[in-house]
Amino acid sequence: MQIHAELSGEPYLNILGLGITNTLILAVFCSLIFLGFFLFAFKKKEIIPGKLQNLCEMVLESLLGLFESMGGSKEKTKDVFPLAATLFIFILINNLLEVVPGVGVFTFLRSPSSDLHFTLALAIFSVGVIHFSAISSLGFVNYSKKFINLHNPIMFFVGILELLSEFTKILSLSVRLFGNLFAGKILLIIITLMIPLIFPLPFLGLEIFVGIIQALIFSSLIVVFYAFTTSEEH
Repeated sequence: MQIHAELSGEPYLNILGLGITNTLILAVFCSLIFLGFFLFAFKKKEIIPGKLQNLCEMVLESLLGLFESMGGSKEKTKDVFPLAATLFIFILINNLLEVVPGVGVFTFLRSPSSDLHFTLALAIFSVGVIHFSAISSLGFVNYSKKFINLHNPIMFFVGILELLSEFTKILSLSVRLFGNLFAGKILLIIITLMIPLIFPLPFLGLEIFVGIIQALIFSSLIVVFYAFTTSEEH
């Protein structure tokens, strides 16, 4: 038995020199499902919501309450909530693709979250938005004080460490999400090929749980990072 496992997706198309991978195709598909579902749910907003609108509002309100308890500031949580909530739902959809029959077994079907390029792109984009927001709210001078402090050599060294920590945030966000989903993908493939049907069911349940937790961890850390990064340095 041979298992095909790559850290990145496999290219299937080439457009203007850019490789279109199987994970990119599924990521775009998930994006369309995500956007279509919420656009349809809120197409006609009602004071007394229907079942679908009520479900979406319940999910968003639950996420807002959870993020507020982590961010520490209601104002800052509301500022970053659109980004954090979008990341949670989008990552969750991609993570749950792991348990769809055929995904991971056939090379042309692969969960985007098991592609290191996908998780790294999400981390770079999220951290980039946080820093852009910090510059907009604090101003470049106050923002730069977090990383450039010339009062004494010790604080200058601390500023350098703070700057390096921003790169480690990107690595930790991307590798954590990728590692858990990639390992889960390999486990499900092995179990399904060796002992199909009933035996993989507990592992499918475990993958669903891990997918939810990883999506929650990623989005929650974005809220926490935003709260710290947009706070003025004293």
